[in-house]
Amino acid sequence: MIQFSQWLKIQRLSLFLYLAFSVFLLVYALGFLSDVYIFYTYGSDELENFYHYMQGINSGLLWKAILVIVFALVLFVLELNKYPAGLFTLIVVVFIAAIGLVISANSFIELMEARQQYTVLDLSPLNRYIERETIRYRYSTTIFDFGLVVYTLMFFSSLFMAATVTRNAIKVTVKEKP
Repeated sequence: MIQFSQWLKIQRLSLFLYLAFSVFLLVYALGFLSDVYIFYTYGSDELENFYHYMQGINSGLLWKAILVIVFALVLFVLELNKYPAGLFTLIVVVFIAAIGLVISANSFIELMEARQQYTVLDLSPLNRYIERETIRYRYSTTIFDFGLVVYTLMFFSSLFMAATVTRNAIKVTVKEKP
């Protein structure tokens, strides 16, 4: 049987994972468009339109990442890394976890759609620049795939955090022997 002090350590771990994945989301959003900028500079109208479409997605990913980091910091301000949650704090945690789940799911869907659109793009207008070694570009869906993994991990991190905080809050509230 896991003792209550160990459950608090698990709660602390869940908070640090939530914060770590929040930072990963920010770093991911900051580097998201680095490979597709050449679409705007050297590409066709189709590639330029895709670049602008990706700009919108990137902006959304960036703002969502900032929001999630702010929420993660709120969790630490509430000292959940030291104590179990009271009723108010539990409501805040459930709200933050729900927002994290929605953000993760929404971003996952956006990245899947963008990946699908990327796979059908005609990249042939870039070939002449690649052949002349004006640019270096290699077709790859890695940036999308990495994002899908990160947002999946963020989704499960939100669930893990909500579950551990809720479990510890219930144990303290019910006043059973922890």
